[in-house]
Amino acid sequence: MNKYFAKYLFLLPVYVLLQVLVLNQILFSAYINPFLYVILIISLPLKTPKWFLLIYAFLLGFFIDLFSGSLGFHSTATILIAFLKPFISKITIPHNILGDTDEITLKKIGNKAFITFSLFLILIHNSCLFIIEHLNFNLAIAGKILASSIVTLIIVLIAQLFHQKK
Repeated sequence: MNKYFAKYLFLLPVYVLLQVLVLNQILFSAYINPFLYVILIISLPLKTPKWFLLIYAFLLGFFIDLFSGSLGFHSTATILIAFLKPFISKITIPHNILGDTDEITLKKIGNKAFITFSLFLILIHNSCLFIIEHLNFNLAIAGKILASSIVTLIIVLIAQLFHQKK
């Protein structure tokens, strides 16, 4: 498990910089913003200690907030999906597929389970983020949540395919 701590602590600044310097600058029709950094929480092993998962999610969201100029929106959304991840995994990931220290990847759990698991977490993340950001919920925000979630899922799947090629 210690090798995963080191790996994910190394990946934290890489994904934060990628999100802040590249993806936050890409707005598809000023409506859709992809959030690739959620892949770090999605792919952490299921047996990751809860204290590490929650602190890691907070740090990830905090640094995105810090460099994006938002007021804790990303921190709140990442902590929420980190908290809900074990419950959602019980519903969407088949039992006995993953070992204690296996990362959650497209190759390990299969296409259907990975897409379902990731989509739930991404939808929860984006719903929390946009509802807190706008302090409102209407059809336009629902469309923004859905569109951003679909684009984020596509980018996460592309990243997983590149990870498989290695």
